[in-house]
Amino acid sequence: MITAIKKDGTWITLPEKMTTNLLAELRMSTDYYCPCCKAEMTIKAGMIKIPHFAHKNNSSCRASSEPESAYHLMGKRKLFHWFLSHHYQADLEAYLPEIRKRADILVTIGGIRYAVEFQCSVISETEFIERTNAYQSVGIEPIWILAAKHLKRRSLHEFSLSGFHWLFVTGSYHHPFIWMYCPETNQLSALKNLTPFSPRNVFAELTTASLVILPPSQISPRNCFSFPFLPAWRSKRKNWCLHRVKTAQRSDSFFQGLYSHHISPATIPIEIGVPVRGMLLIETPPIEWQAWLYMDVFQKKRPGEKIIMNDVIYFFKKRAKNGGIRSRSLPLLKKIDIEYPVRQYIQLLEQMGLISELEEGVFKVVNHFSLPSTSDESQVMERIFYNEHKLMIEKGNIHNNE
Repeated sequence: MITAIKKDGTWITLPEKMTTNLLAELRMSTDYYCPCCKAEMTIKAGMIKIPHFAHKNNSSCRASSEPESAYHLMGKRKLFHWFLSHHYQADLEAYLPEIRKRADILVTIGGIRYAVEFQCSVISETEFIERTNAYQSVGIEPIWILAAKHLKRRSLHEFSLSGFHWLFVTGSYHHPFIWMYCPETNQLSALKNLTPFSPRNVFAELTTASLVILPPSQISPRNCFSFPFLPAWRSKRKNWCLHRVKTAQRSDSFFQGLYSHHISPATIPIEIGVPVRGMLLIETPPIEWQAWLYMDVFQKKRPGEKIIMNDVIYFFKKRAKNGGIRSRSLPLLKKIDIEYPVRQYIQLLEQMGLISELEEGVFKVVNHFSLPSTSDESQVMERIFYNEHKLMIEKGNIHNNE
């Protein structure tokens, strides 16, 4: 904490650096109190420590429950000065007594109040949602910014995100992204075009800009006009088909389902495991939830037979209820039914010519899924499939504000 209330009721914000004389003068001049719990505080500073306030005695104050690193203190100070430099009304470590919360920064933009939270430590999903709801309950929109040091990059477009990182997804289902900031480089980043392959592995685009040249009014990340991940996606899918079974447990209901339907992971239908918009709603890998749809609905159907969309949704939600398909918590996005990516997948199958719509919500099977008999045949069929449908798949996965 770098702000406190002096004995006379006025506020003080500690400078980023202090001389020994200034530190001694501040310590001797008055007493300092926590804006949240009103307990007495002391100034801590040194050769390594960034100047900050700390409670004198052990305290259960919510504001001090998360130890603040130098990285966090530096980050929120720089973000605060960034808003001030562009003439926005901003308060550092603003305490909101009506909800008993302390925002890192409270800023007013266009008549709307925003609580900016620069999150460096891992907190529970419950606390993340509780803080978000608390701000919104008093008309304040939260802006959660993840510490950039948390990002784990696997390759140019592949990243590893934990369940905690997914909580930060904001924007919309047509244009989802995660804000990140690094105070050491003073750069704000957006991880956008989020395309999850598995619960942790995601393909995305990382764009970065320095706060020195970036005004707050222009921070929204640009729309995505391409989908550059398809080659890497195909490689990942091929690796899954050939090797995922090696790490599967006997108790894994998904692999039990494959074997009971006489499907080998190495020769799974080519139309299964295709990226579609809205997949981030589902934590279960797309190759698995699409395979469940195939086993539950499509495998038994012959050309000419009907498929009812409501039946597809029924089987999907039944698998979700039984735990075979898991949803992902995205508290910052507007609520949308988990069936959305399912409908996107059915729409893609129609565009590919596997089914045709007879009337709203009713489809006729036109062709079987492509079911290879060997892994070598699977690779040949996969190349043909993506050569034919590459542009269609890419176009369907471009994220932008619609």
